[in-house]
This record gives sequence, C-alpha cells and structure tokens, in this order.
Amino acid sequence: MLRIYIPAGAEISLLGLLQVLSPSGICLIVRIPPMTGSNGTLQSLIQQVQAVGGTVELAQ
Repeated sequence: MLRIYIPAGAEISLLGLLQVLSPSGICLIVRIPPMTGSNGTLQSLIQQVQAVGGTVELAQ
C-alpha cells in the first residue's frame, strides 16, 4: 500500500496511465499487489511525486 501526498498546484503522471491534477492538495491511498521485478517502475513513481514536492509512504 502506498500513501501519496500531492501538494496544491501539482500535476503528476502516475505510471503513464493516469494524470493527477491537484489544485488544492490531495492524499491518495493506493493498494497494489506485490510487485516483484518492477522496482524501477515504483521508484519512478516515487521520484515523480517527490519532484513536485509530494511525499510517498510505504505502508503494510
């Protein structure tokens, strides 16, 4: 499970499938199956969120 905080005014593309615009800030909780062998994709998502000033928490 990922908890993604996106600050106000941010725009981000999630895994090339979904574009999220955040005019007033948003928190997304994303449940994903275990991703074996796709660590690069997860890292890319985390880097995109951090690049716009957001944070990502890995929760169990």
